[in-house]
Amino acid sequence: MNNRSMQTAARQPHTESRGRLRFTYLIFIGSLLLMIVSIIFSAFTAHRSYEAQLPQQNIEQLVRDMRQFHQQAGHFPRDFRELDERLWQHARRERITGDGKSLSSPSNNYHYTLLTVAPDSACIWAVPTGARAGEAATHFWYVTPTRVERWMGAALTLEQVSVVKDVPSESQLALLAMTKQTSPSDARAPSDDGVFSIFSLLGF
Repeated sequence: MNNRSMQTAARQPHTESRGRLRFTYLIFIGSLLLMIVSIIFSAFTAHRSYEAQLPQQNIEQLVRDMRQFHQQAGHFPRDFRELDERLWQHARRERITGDGKSLSSPSNNYHYTLLTVAPDSACIWAVPTGARAGEAATHFWYVTPTRVERWMGAALTLEQVSVVKDVPSESQLALLAMTKQTSPSDARAPSDDGVFSIFSLLGF
């Protein structure tokens, strides 16, 4: 065997060793990158899941639907079943309670209760539910075709709200730590247009 053949034979094991080392190094880098991506994705998924648990009320949409129902039928719906039949096309049937008065919304972690007082007036309770219910607010809205009175307070439980069977008085709302909210559309004083408070119309 000549010298060139001997040198070539001697380099082959060394070259193979370097190739295996490089391959092992690439595997290690790939595994490390995959682990980092997995950790970031897991943290992102956990964060999104945590944020999704925060209740987000959607009473505005309910009020719009109720007023649309009123325009069509001449009165507010007596319960959520009527609203579901006329406007929602039974899309929320499974989330409405047997008596038709309550609607659960797992997607935004709120439970709504509808109390129809008269053909032209109704009220809605919105109670936060889920793991982060304590971080959200409870809402009570009194609705007519043209006006809304809004009350808001700390998170209440469904049991606490269920004690109030009828339209609550202002003193009852105060006992539940609910406070009246104002908005630009409601900012006018009653003397401006001769319209009394909705609660005063009901004798509260």
